[in-house]
This record gives sequence, C-alpha cells and structure tokens, in this order.
Amino acid sequence: MIWHGRNNEQYVTTRELGKGGEGSVYELQSHHGLVLKHYNEPPSPDRIAKLELMVSMRTPAIEAYAAWPVDIVHNDTDAVCGFVMKKLTGYIPLHHVFSPMDRKKMFPDKGYNFLVHVARNVATAFHKLHEAGLVVGDVNEGNILVSASGMVAFIDCDSFQVKGPHRYYFCEVGIPRYTPPELLRKKTFENVVRTPHTDNFSMAVLIFQLLFLGRHPFAGKNRTAGDIDEETAIRQGQFAYSLTNTKKKLTPPPASFAITALPQDVSDLFHHAFEAEERPTAADWVKALAALLVDMTTCGVSKLHSYPAALQECPWCAFRKEMGIMYFLDDSYVQANAALGNIEHFINGFKPQRPELRKWVFKGPMPKITPAPLPPQVLRAKKLRIWVSIGIAVTGLVMGFLHPAITVTFLLIAFYVYTRSGWVNTLAQQQKTMARNHADLTARLRNTIRDYEQPADMVAYNKGLDTLEQLIHQFRRLPDELMRRTKLHEEQLYNEQLDDYLRRFDIESHSIPSIGPERKRALYSSGIRNASHISLLATTKVPGIGPAYVQKMLDWRRQMATGFVYIPDNYRLGIARQTAADEVNTLKQKLEQRIRTEYQSLNFLKLNINNRMSALEKQLDILYIKVHQAQADLEVFKKVAA
Repeated sequence: MIWHGRNNEQYVTTRELGKGGEGSVYELQSHHGLVLKHYNEPPSPDRIAKLELMVSMRTPAIEAYAAWPVDIVHNDTDAVCGFVMKKLTGYIPLHHVFSPMDRKKMFPDKGYNFLVHVARNVATAFHKLHEAGLVVGDVNEGNILVSASGMVAFIDCDSFQVKGPHRYYFCEVGIPRYTPPELLRKKTFENVVRTPHTDNFSMAVLIFQLLFLGRHPFAGKNRTAGDIDEETAIRQGQFAYSLTNTKKKLTPPPASFAITALPQDVSDLFHHAFEAEERPTAADWVKALAALLVDMTTCGVSKLHSYPAALQECPWCAFRKEMGIMYFLDDSYVQANAALGNIEHFINGFKPQRPELRKWVFKGPMPKITPAPLPPQVLRAKKLRIWVSIGIAVTGLVMGFLHPAITVTFLLIAFYVYTRSGWVNTLAQQQKTMARNHADLTARLRNTIRDYEQPADMVAYNKGLDTLEQLIHQFRRLPDELMRRTKLHEEQLYNEQLDDYLRRFDIESHSIPSIGPERKRALYSSGIRNASHISLLATTKVPGIGPAYVQKMLDWRRQMATGFVYIPDNYRLGIARQTAADEVNTLKQKLEQRIRTEYQSLNFLKLNINNRMSALEKQLDILYIKVHQAQADLEVFKKVAA
C-alpha cells in the first residue's frame, strides 16, 4: 500500500515484519533504511501531537540508540495512521542473551564478557537518551534490541515520556517487575511524571539480569510463610542478593551467580540502585562496567568462560563440576573430525581435471598440390568445342555476305544446337561435380573442426563435474551437518527440561499483568493452563485474548523462564550425540559411493573425449589436404573449360 508523509513523501509498504497488540511493522519498498509502523486503531489527537513533537526532536544522538520516529504517515483520507522509523537490521530482543540455549544459537562465540559489554552499552544508551531530555519509562527486556556486536537500541519509542514547550506527554504503560517502588505505590501510570531517577531503577534491573544470566534482583528463595512475588518484593525493598539487609525475606535462588563474585564497586551500585534513595546514574554504570570489562580473564577450558580476574577459579567451570549446570554452552564436546575421519584426505583423491580443449591448427607439412589430369573425354570435348565454334563463326561470316537475311536465323539455330550438344553438357556437368565435391569436403572439414573443438561428451562431462563438485561440497560440510544435528538434539532436550519447568507455573495461581480471573478462565477452558501451554496461543484463538494480551502472556512466560537452570542430562546427551554421529556417518557413506561413481564416470568421459580428439586430428589432416586438392582441381578445370 501507499502511505503519505510530510512534504508529499510517499512510502510503499511490502511484507509485514512483525505484529503486536498496538500495530504492525512493515518493510518499505524504496526506503531500505526505514520501516513503517501502522497502528491497529486510529491514534488519538494526543498521540498525534506527541509523534509530531518526537519527529521535531530527532537528532543523530537519539537515533544512534533508538528506532525514533522520522516521519508521520497518513492514509488516503489524510488521517494519521502511523509513523516511519529507522530499520534495525541484525538486532534481536535483549532477553535472548539471558538463556544459555538462545545465546548458543544466536551468539555462539559470546561468553560472559559479552554480557558485560551489552550491559555497558545499555547504560550508555540510557545516558545518551537522558542527556537528550528523554525518559524511557516503559523499560523491559522486550523493547530493547541487541546486535551480534553488542550494540543496543530501543524500540516502541512512541511510549517514551517527552516534554513539549507547555506540557508532558506521559508514558502510561509499564511492567511491574521493572517499575521502581515509588511508581508501584501510585497504582497507575496515568499523568505520572517520570524522571531519569525512575529510569535508573529499571535500568539497574536490566543490568542485573545481564550480569546474573536472566535472574531478577527481586526474585529468590522465600524465607517466610507468605507469598512474595516480584512486585511485592520491589515495594518492600527486598533485594534478594543484598549483603546489607539483615531483615531480608528473600535469598538468592539455588545455583545463582554470587554478587560477591563481582567487583566491589559494581556490587555497591546494585545495592544503591535497589536499597538507597539516591540511585546510581547511567554514567555511573558506564564507568563501572567499562572497568569490569577490562578486568576480565578467560579460563583454559572454554573460550566462553570469561569472568572477573579477581576470582580464584572459573565460576562457570565450578557450576558445571559441582552441580552439573552449564550456563554457557559451547561445542567443545563435539569432535567432528574424530567422528567422521579425515574429510580432506578422502576428498583430495577426487580432483578431476577438465580435458584440454584446443583450437585445431594444421600442423603440416603440407604436401605439394598437383592438379589431377583431366579425363580424355573432357579434353576431346574441349577440342570439339573449339572446332565447332570456329566452324560456326566462319559459316556465319560467309552467310553474312551471301545471304544476310537468314544469317541471324542460322546463328540462333546454331547456338541452340551448340548448347544442347552432349560434349557441352559433359563440361558443365563435370564442373558441377567438382564444385560439389569441393563444397562437401569443405563442409566436412568445418563440421569435423567443430566436433574437435567442441566435443559432444563435453556437455555430459561438465554436468558430471558440477555434480561431483556439489557432492564434494556436501562432503566437506559433513562436520557442520554433524554439529547442526547434535545441536538440534541438544536443543530438544533443553526444551524438554524448560517445558517441564514451565509446567510448574499454573495460570490461576499466579499474578499476570492485565490478565484477570475472567480471561484466566477463558484460557483454562481452551487448554492453556500453565506457562508451558502459552506457546499454544500461536495457533489457538481464545475469546477475549487478542494480540495485546497474547503478548502479555508471552512476556509472563518469558519472565517465568528466567528462573530456569539447565542441568544437562549427560546420558541422554551422549545417546543424542551418538544418534547424530550415526545419521551423519550413513550420509557420509552414501556420499562416498556417489563421489566414487561420479568420478569414475568423469574419467571414462575424459578418456573418450581425448581418444576422439586424437582420431579427429588424423581425419582433419587428411580432410584439409583433400579440400586443397579439390580446390586446385576445380580451379584448373575452370580455366580449361572457360
């Protein structure tokens, strides 16, 4: 569809990139660096005024860290229906770096230092946005994206709080687990002025989740008889990892990364962010995390195992050794070469060379060409034609003097008889025969040269060579295929564990933002009864649960999953790896046989091509001489018959 921006700018949407409760995002046909967000419902006048203000505020500094509105779009009736923003290519939601399996799939070469790097960049983004006079407000792990290089960018920026000349445009949405206690106590976000100070709490929660691999600072083991959910813990200031609160009700969950493993200044920043009135600013976090990033080391077991240099041992190796927990999944256990043998050694034996094709050139020596003697009947016809021609000429002259009136008639009759004479036809027929013979030999020479320079079997050879090269490429990729299948089996086992974990969270007994008893009953009646079942919402329509509520359910599921700890089942993993190895070895044997068969076929074709070219070379030498002989004979005959 075609949408209209300011200054008569036209935007043509193509495929849909994503869809949420508020609207859809589309790719643009000509504006490749931009995307268009189209609202499901017409925006209010207040929302339109906010968008206009945001467009006027755009700067390079803001756009470096946010998918900021760059233009407002209208439909055919000139009604505002959305806006255009920067396209973030190669970015994924931040929460993917929390899960070890997601990290392995999307950032396979990234270790703990990458998480610190991303945390530093998150703090930098907040710092730059605060400098621009903006307040993010609705902070959560779903509206911040991260790239493979660790760069971060905010999306859904139209929910930011911005201040115009005469008023605030508020951020009236938020997720409780990222909301500071002073805002939770208000019980509403309407007409609430947020500040960088409130953002600093939300930012600290995000940084904590990055450094503690998805754990929430206000979720832990409850030491009391009552229920303490994250929102309650935030209200009461129950920082589960606190080292100073002597009356805390929560302790860190089992198998958690210890806050004492971090440098003292980073630990102090967390305590100030969650327990003190004056929270650290984004600039404070940038400084501390940059220093932590420099002061990291890597153990010798895995390149993913980076950690603060002050620690006496690698914490990730300790988790794996003492509890069987793997927070960073690498592929060090997959020995593809050992499982498949020396791939290159086998391949090196199958390197066919294309037959050498050459342009044909007569190499000589050229024999002396002597025209063949003319047949006797040709010579007799030649003599007879001469005498007859003389006789007709003399007779014509005599008759021209004696009988001028009949001379013309005589000459016409004589010419007719002359052209119909057998000896004249003999000469003409012989010349045609010799010319045809020369033409036939020339055509044979030309065709034979073509067969020599473009062998018919070469088409089949090239096709077979392409097939062999494809087979060799597949063979070389067998280690990658083994890795892929091994990862797939491991991912299946991981998801089984995660699914079992999520089944513990029953929908009816947990508080889910915006999902009240009525919607819970609708979900229950549709077979969606725990956090594991929420994935069914992709294919199941539940009355009263539209796209916005589906997104809230997915957010809740993701939040519950942050407490999951992966403990590999080494027995089942061993079986899975062996299964993958067996599958790929079967594929290897089939490829080996096909490579051998194709290679033999190519060698046979190459031999045929070379033998054929050798035979054609001899034929060409003979034909070349015959053509020159026929040409010489024809030229001599033409002179004689002239």
